[in-house]
Amino acid sequence: MRQLRPLFVPHSGNCRNIQWTRLRILHRCLSTSLTNSGKEDNDTSAQKYKRTVLLPATSFPLRVEGEKRVRNERRIQEEAGFADLYDWQRRQVRKKEYVLHDGPPYANGKPHIGHAVNKILKDVTMRQKLVRGYKVHYVPGWDCHGLPIELKALDRDKKKKKKDVSTPTTPLGIRKMARKFAEEALDIQLETFKRWGVLANWSNIYRSFDPSYVSKELLLFADLYEKGYVYQAYKPVYFSPSSGTALAEAELEYNNEHCSPSIYVGMPCSNLPHFVQEKLSDYGGPQVYLAVWTTTPWTLPANEAICFSPDKNYSLVLIEQEGKLTALIWAEELLEELKKVVGNNITILYSFEGSQLATVKYRHPLAERFCPCLPGSHVTMSKGTGLVHTAPAHGHDDFLVALDFKIPVDCKVDSRGCYMPEVGAELAGKRVLEEGNDAVTQLLLKADGFGGPTLLLAKDSFIHSYPYDWRTKKPVIIRASKQWFINTDILKERALEVLQDVKILPRSVQTGMIGQLERRPYWCISRQRVWGAPIPVFYDKVTGEPVVNRRIIEHVADVLQREGPDSWWILPEENLLPPELVENFRQNEKPLPTKGTDIFDIWFDSGSSWNSVLGSPSADLYLEGVDQFTGWFQSSLLTSVASTGKAPYKQLYVHGFTLDETGRKMSKSLNNVIDPDIVTDGGKNLSKDPVYGADVLRWWVASHATNHTNLSVGKNILDQCKESVQKVRAVLRFLLASLGDYQPCEHSLPVADLKPVDQYMLHLLKGHIERVWEHYDNFEYHRVAATSLAFINSNVSAFYFSIIKDRLYCESRLGSKRMSALLVLHHLLHHLLLSLAPVLPHLVEEVALHHHNKKSWHVFHQVYNGLPASWDQPELASRIERCLEVRDQLFRSHPNVNHNVQVTVTAGGDMLEALMLLQRHKDAIDSGLCELLMVSRVILLPDEEGRDGFSLEARISTGEKCLRCRKHTADVGEELCMRCKNTISSSW
Repeated sequence: MRQLRPLFVPHSGNCRNIQWTRLRILHRCLSTSLTNSGKEDNDTSAQKYKRTVLLPATSFPLRVEGEKRVRNERRIQEEAGFADLYDWQRRQVRKKEYVLHDGPPYANGKPHIGHAVNKILKDVTMRQKLVRGYKVHYVPGWDCHGLPIELKALDRDKKKKKKDVSTPTTPLGIRKMARKFAEEALDIQLETFKRWGVLANWSNIYRSFDPSYVSKELLLFADLYEKGYVYQAYKPVYFSPSSGTALAEAELEYNNEHCSPSIYVGMPCSNLPHFVQEKLSDYGGPQVYLAVWTTTPWTLPANEAICFSPDKNYSLVLIEQEGKLTALIWAEELLEELKKVVGNNITILYSFEGSQLATVKYRHPLAERFCPCLPGSHVTMSKGTGLVHTAPAHGHDDFLVALDFKIPVDCKVDSRGCYMPEVGAELAGKRVLEEGNDAVTQLLLKADGFGGPTLLLAKDSFIHSYPYDWRTKKPVIIRASKQWFINTDILKERALEVLQDVKILPRSVQTGMIGQLERRPYWCISRQRVWGAPIPVFYDKVTGEPVVNRRIIEHVADVLQREGPDSWWILPEENLLPPELVENFRQNEKPLPTKGTDIFDIWFDSGSSWNSVLGSPSADLYLEGVDQFTGWFQSSLLTSVASTGKAPYKQLYVHGFTLDETGRKMSKSLNNVIDPDIVTDGGKNLSKDPVYGADVLRWWVASHATNHTNLSVGKNILDQCKESVQKVRAVLRFLLASLGDYQPCEHSLPVADLKPVDQYMLHLLKGHIERVWEHYDNFEYHRVAATSLAFINSNVSAFYFSIIKDRLYCESRLGSKRMSALLVLHHLLHHLLLSLAPVLPHLVEEVALHHHNKKSWHVFHQVYNGLPASWDQPELASRIERCLEVRDQLFRSHPNVNHNVQVTVTAGGDMLEALMLLQRHKDAIDSGLCELLMVSRVILLPDEEGRDGFSLEARISTGEKCLRCRKHTADVGEELCMRCKNTISSSW
């Protein structure tokens, strides 16, 4: 007889982790098919017993590929009632409700992969709450207003029409086109969201152009105006010449490679301190210039002051220009900058405190008038001259200086970004960001012109970060104009206070929201376009002052609710103003005030959705991308705090952006854009763009979106996700097939009567399921996916399935050993379906549709209420895991071990006690230890010295191979072992 090498393993002192060690060793068991067919089945003797083996059977397919996958998922949605689920759960009587308020996506085109991340994360959240016994509230919405939609609608109209047919330019014409474009884009997005399996009542959505939505938005504006948070003012705001409208900071993106002209300019000054004249007297009294540096030469016509830092030192410096001495005033800390401009040949005559400049006057760079030097807290010594050119109409800090010192704020740039006629014929009509910069510079060089006395010291280019219009991708300017604002200064303190009670996840981004809010100066809510909700303000025909109060706004809101938002542009003032006010104006023979032309900023549009959709700040969760810290998160917070004093949400969850597999931003020019429609339904060339289906897309989102700041996606990653979902499918299929004849109500056993390894499996299942639901609670969906896959591959498939197949197939149909295993499989299937359901709704409902016992049973009609405490058996688990040390060692030393092997185990101490839990007799062929070690026979011997460890000896079994169960436990000359003989005689 061939003997295998014996070995001894001393006591290790701790339990082994079984998750991945055994997975590698036991993965060979996965190759066994449900039919368990093999070469030996060709043996005629074995074939006659095949019908007595209780093989798993199911109509559930192992794989569904290609276009069949698309049809299959659509069929599942229909048969499992995806469309009716939302309304079904709203009708249920449940104690808890969870409100997820949908941040409206922009209705301006096909859904992209970012939409998939956002919508699927929301859906996973809703579905996991639903399974936890909540009634969920979710109304999907769309942001339908704004410039991107207006511009795309106009562009599409131009392309459709012939050259001799003009595109409508009237407000109503533009609004009609924009509405049609938004409606079409919305319908496309809606159908795609349904394809992904997103839970909602798709006939109950909100759109920001709906009359009811706009009406409530106007009433919120009335509330904020009445409370003093809204005001109109003339001040500098970001303005997009390419869009023709003011912008909020949230509508900007920064180009780090923007190139601006860079000029150093000296302006002749007077009223100098006496020490300056004294120091210059020995040099012939040269002209003194205040030197400034600017990257916006186009703003020089609007110059009103030069600011200095009163606490810094400045130097009087002599330089030589074209053979003539010139005196400059320059910050002492920045003299190295001066050397870069004029060279090293400079003479420092004197240094003095900046406060000495308070009395100095200088000649305007392009006009015959003198301007003041003023102290400014915004003056820094990072670059330039330490003296700051100040144009209050074109800078936020400049404007604040103007307010403090009552200097003019005069904007001479129109809404096209062109100079007005007031600046003079040389500049009038020129675009400030194009020919305007160069035109101003040329004026400084003309000795006989307005800029003649001004000294142009240097001219260059400067690469720096500069704000761009996020829609047109073109640079913006800062331009003073009359706009409507929300006073965020008086809101910030309360907003920051309520934000302390908001849970922001992931924790790594918590400071982002606070920082953005603290830095926000004010919020410009008016826009100079037509596709939006109108600001319900009228203006006195004589004075131009606003005519607005709650009664007027309420009346307008009522008209717009009844007649539609277009009525603001259609109806005359007498139909929009309250009748009693119209009558009052006529009695006093005054002209009716004129309705305004501004619309609301889209962030005010969407930021009021908590009021228009929910009616109160009652959302449990807002879930959006990280960019919404400056957008919807903040606008919703500010409007809610202003109106109610409360935050509109209890939690914020932030996800990142999508990148390709190499970490690059997706771009059509790079040909790396992933289309989610092609991911789910495949492309024209299925070998290049295969069908992955909605559940693989959902698995990618869940396994990646909550793990990293940014998410990578590509074919390799999607292939991995597909493989993961296929592994889950195969395990669920085996569970489903094995339970074909199991009736839980008839066949259930008490936990205490289960085999020890079955009790151990319930213990593992309880720990796993509780961890998974904890991950769901913490929005750690990547951990849900990773933990589930590891548990299914290692504990369920490679471990438990491999050891119980003999019991499932070969024990008597209703025998306690088989029923013990089937009870565990029943619980495994039930709780794996519930725990996987939020991520893989199509797969779990497909399993339910194939379940023989549950024809009308739907996964999402079930509620997870925890698991029995009796399943938690740490002591038993500890003893089983000691036994698994023997199993691990056997498989490591004899990787090809199978049922033709018998093992002798010699053990002592706690190890012997643990092994005796599975085998009480010295010699056994049907013990739990035989099952665990997957051998035909185990001889268990006590260690003579009582050492807490074990040794094992493996050799070829002395028994004959049973033609039914294939274990080597039959007597010599017999076809069947005694167990199989008894099973056949009692069952067939």
